[in-house]
Amino acid sequence: MAASAGPEIERLISLLAKLPGLGPRSARRAALALLKKREQLLVPLAASLQETADKVTSCSVCGAPDTRDPCSICSDRARDNGLICVVEEAGALWAMERSGAFRGKYHVLGGLLSALDGVG
Repeated sequence: MAASAGPEIERLISLLAKLPGLGPRSARRAALALLKKREQLLVPLAASLQETADKVTSCSVCGAPDTRDPCSICSDRARDNGLICVVEEAGALWAMERSGAFRGKYHVLGGLLSALDGVG
């Protein structure tokens, strides 16, 4: 029988395991790394997560996460209002922005549309 960590550590592992790309074993390794470097990683990460939870919201225009509403893209007067790019998730928007190829505005669906599955 494997030794069990305290409930706080097990909760941390459980929550980390819910992140994309992290299973239970990876989550356990990440939790151990955070605990090992408490002052360098765990404390700043906890503060950043709290600040993000407090300040980031979804843009009422496009749905992108930002600290402003409307977001910085929707507020940018240099953007072409005649062009709109519909993306599944904010990650796709961020990738488009990094490329610098699109100067219009966006709409973030927050998931895939599927008429067959009844998702509109």
